[in-house]
Amino acid sequence: MVRDSASMRLSEADTRVHLVDPVLAILGYRAVDDMRREVTIPATREFVDYELRAGGQPHALVEAKALKHPITDQHAAQCVQYASVLGVRWCLITNGVSWTIYDAHAKGPLAGKHVAHVRLDSDAQAAAKAWSVLSLFSRESLAQSPPLTTLLVERVVSDELQRTDSSAITALRRAVKGRFGENVSSQAILDAVRSIMTPSSLEVGQEESTTSAEVTGAKARRPRKAPRSGLVELMEAGLLPSDAALECTLYGATHAARVRDGAIELEGKTYATPSAAASALRGGKASNGWVIWKFKGELLADLRAKLAPKSQEQGAPNAG
Repeated sequence: MVRDSASMRLSEADTRVHLVDPVLAILGYRAVDDMRREVTIPATREFVDYELRAGGQPHALVEAKALKHPITDQHAAQCVQYASVLGVRWCLITNGVSWTIYDAHAKGPLAGKHVAHVRLDSDAQAAAKAWSVLSLFSRESLAQSPPLTTLLVERVVSDELQRTDSSAITALRRAVKGRFGENVSSQAILDAVRSIMTPSSLEVGQEESTTSAEVTGAKARRPRKAPRSGLVELMEAGLLPSDAALECTLYGATHAARVRDGAIELEGKTYATPSAAASALRGGKASNGWVIWKFKGELLADLRAKLAPKSQEQGAPNAG
């Protein structure tokens, strides 16, 4: 729907009806008690477009603009001001395609309150990532405490590891100096961080270590085989068919996959582990696929828990 409407010239009212309202409905705001519209700001003649509620309390404000209207700092500052007056923490400013998120309780200027910016009209991978962020503002998520810790941590870590003058970079320089006696530049630390964080790094959840001897002799030896996904152990134990049909639900959509040769086949592609397949559906975001994928309604993690203690001692399945 978003892509189909992206080239149209919709008014603010039409943008709300055709783009914003459907997104909020997907996030769980359907009942009268879940959301208030055109909420009046006390002591002014202004109003905010949406107030999102969970557990009987307001948690976020949404300010909507026309589809072709760019989101500016002025819009953000206005929404943050509304949030401060109403005692609400989260602000989402959108034109139906772009969604910009601010934390009104964060200290410092407006730039320091900025949390994330996503678009729903990008390619499938970027759109999936956008939904992974927006899902944090679902009614169910906002009812939890605290629902957005991961997003805030990612924002701070990203900022700290991209500034040469940040306290994190300074601490890493000191660590290098303390361990190896080397004085390195802030840029050298930044380059190392970027190198470590490349997609070629080990998948999150893989418990694999490499000794110095293995590194030294790596060029002289054949590459080691990739660790088994853990699905093989389930099949060997009779807990999972070799061609098992798997299913998961993310962002309100159900996805199907199938086990093939100890890996997972999803939408024409093969993934070595459940986590890799789940991550693909979430736009590359690290995911624990064992608590996402199900076989006949039962989580893979629960199936893995049934493995005999003896088989786990002999070779525990990899966490990927």
